[in-house]
Amino acid sequence: MPLHFTTGPDAQRGGLDITFNLPYKEALTVGPADADELANLLHTALWGLSVLRTGKDHRLDESEDQVQPITADDWPGLISHLETARTTLLTGITAAAIRAHHTSGGSIGHLARAMDTARSTAQARQDKVLKHPAGDWETWAAQPAEPHPDIRDGWSYTIDLHPEEAKHVGFEAQQFADWMDTALWGLVMLRTGVNPRAEGGARPAGPDDWYWVFVHLVHRLEPRIRGITDAAVRTHAGMGGTVTDLAVAMGVPTKTAQKRREKIVKEFPGGWERWALMGGTQGGDHTEEDAANPAFHVPLPAHVTQVVEIAAKDGRVGTTCTCGWTSEGRTVDTLKAAQWGETHKQEMAVKDTTLSRR
Repeated sequence: MPLHFTTGPDAQRGGLDITFNLPYKEALTVGPADADELANLLHTALWGLSVLRTGKDHRLDESEDQVQPITADDWPGLISHLETARTTLLTGITAAAIRAHHTSGGSIGHLARAMDTARSTAQARQDKVLKHPAGDWETWAAQPAEPHPDIRDGWSYTIDLHPEEAKHVGFEAQQFADWMDTALWGLVMLRTGVNPRAEGGARPAGPDDWYWVFVHLVHRLEPRIRGITDAAVRTHAGMGGTVTDLAVAMGVPTKTAQKRREKIVKEFPGGWERWALMGGTQGGDHTEEDAANPAFHVPLPAHVTQVVEIAAKDGRVGTTCTCGWTSEGRTVDTLKAAQWGETHKQEMAVKDTTLSRR
């Protein structure tokens, strides 16, 4: 069984344990170092979700009274790990899978459906890969690991979530684990050309096998990793974190880090950044502990509304806002539509100073 979940009293500390298992042949191909890197990426992503949603680090000590509030100094390490892994490990696997998908006869339509994107976007991403020789991380993804003496019975890695972490990220942790297991499976297929988990037994990897690699890594994992990172960057800035620390974390020049941070803080949190903070919830009561979470109190940019024709060519207009809001009503009276926008801005001027950051 590649994945195993244990919850409740049977898990360590009564939280949630996620255990990855690779059988001998798969572990031999992936290697313990690369497998550990991917599992550790998941560990960091779940930790990031937990601290964003609680404002606390539950991994400092097993004792509940040793849990400490998050400070500005805690964010650079999280940003560094997620940003680096996203641009190296995940990008390498995806690029190699795109090349393998094309070589095995996969179509652009097939790739676009897997990525849940427009054909033109899928075409551009494939062209970017195919027009250049394989880069370092694409080469890494397709290159079998060196023999390792520790690989005797396979590979196993357990992520232990504190009960409070499991409370806030438990369901999503299981989803993340499934997608990260796909990354491990993808490495096996890239390095052997064989799908060892195919129904009916191992066989050469074809377009349908790569389909699920794209669904899990590109459509589901990539945007969530970006959402966590963006939320961490915004919170780090809101807590007084310096651009210098951010640049070191991202491994880029200070000017680049400044530009990236300005882009994030000047725009409203996108859907995946809001998800990183709130998960799938759409409202609900907040506790005093929530009120102490610095991620919920980062200043947001001003709302900018505009009257636009929304209904299909019938002359009626509505109002949209930079926060993603669109008025429910439609009218031929532009002044009325503009008033909807003003009402929205006034309402959000209050809500944006509370915990309602949905």
